Amino acid sequence: MMWKNLSFLVLVFLVACGGDTTVPAETFMAESEAYALRVDEKVGSELAYRSVPEFQWADKDWNAMVGYRNGKPAVVRLLGISGNMSKWWMYPDSTSGKIVYLKEEVQADGRVVRNRVAYRGDSVALALASNDPYVSEEPASDIRLKAAEIDAFMKSLIEKVEQDLKELTAEANAARRENAQFFATGGKNSWTLTVNPSISTVTFTEPGKEPRKFGYDVPRTNDANESVYSFGSLNGKIQLTVISKACNSSDDRKYPYTVVLKDGDRSLNGCGVLLQ
Repeated sequence: MMWKNLSFLVLVFLVACGGDTTVPAETFMAESEAYALRVDEKVGSELAYRSVPEFQWADKDWNAMVGYRNGKPAVVRLLGISGNMSKWWMYPDSTSGKIVYLKEEVQADGRVVRNRVAYRGDSVALALASNDPYVSEEPASDIRLKAAEIDAFMKSLIEKVEQDLKELTAEANAARRENAQFFATGGKNSWTLTVNPSISTVTFTEPGKEPRKFGYDVPRTNDANESVYSFGSLNGKIQLTVISKACNSSDDRKYPYTVVLKDGDRSLNGCGVLLQ
């Protein structure tokens, strides 16, 4: 409970002091970093990610990811790929949605340099490279030092990540918007299963019937190296086996996984896809 109170106090500080230039820059930086740390500690528990792989920016390839908490973007990550070693984390304020903190890891002269920038409204409160003042080789064009530009860039990434994916069905995209992790289906006009660890809920839907909800549990690996999930509720349980084998659905779509869903005495075959 103490940590939750600290998280709340940090949020209150950022909202209250975001435009207050009387707060020392060092204090504002420390509180911004504390806020970012609390967000990072939610990865794997409350924080649910959506991603867009192979995003291109600044002549480099990245994986773009947005972590959501309580349905709102809490962190935006850029992870370099294809020889790009850079990593970016951008943190929007939970109330205003404007960027409050950026941290970056880059390779320079054979060592890792960690840049950090705290933003106060439309200006930079403090910028550091490790513990030294951040000095840019091209300050006039450095997006890190332009609060409005980095904020617009962060929001454009969020918008891109939130766009529906063409390769997914309308039902699968709807599940993805709810930060679900996995979607399975028996085909056109058939059953669907949505696995959403971020809210600890699994939803099984069949045509003409009320959706059934189950609690989420982590999978085990069977002797065939397949992932086996068991989801239970007060009204029974179902078991989902995910097989790393391509699957052609009756709706003429190709899926990366074959699935088998056991519901009581029934065994339902279908296809599945990771949504994040």
